[in-house]
Amino acid sequence: MSASFHGRDLFAPIAVRLATGDAPAAIAAQAHTLRYSEWPDDLAEIVYVDRYGNAMTGLRGQVVATSTRLSIGGKVLAHADTFSAVPRGAAFWYVNSNGLVEIAVNQGRADRELGLAIGTTVTVTS
Repeated sequence: MSASFHGRDLFAPIAVRLATGDAPAAIAAQAHTLRYSEWPDDLAEIVYVDRYGNAMTGLRGQVVATSTRLSIGGKVLAHADTFSAVPRGAAFWYVNSNGLVEIAVNQGRADRELGLAIGTTVTVTS
């Protein structure tokens, strides 16, 4: 679950399931991770750019420590939990609602400001 979209990631899906008749016990059931054997563990590059210019990587957030710096687009980026945790115009990385590392700029477009596109390499620097 993302750090800032609880309404979308948690509350709305549960409300829909309850409204359509699912029992609360069914909702609380353990989720299973979807994984295919041919998928790589991690892909250190941009795999998707959304309409806001945020750039999703193929790096799993659970294996990248929050103290880690990422090098991309000629800049070294630190982690932040939310957009508001950094100044306006600052680039940073966070773990998105898919559990993947994503590159963003607070009130800006990471794709334009850092020159990012699908396939751009991400380097873990520390």
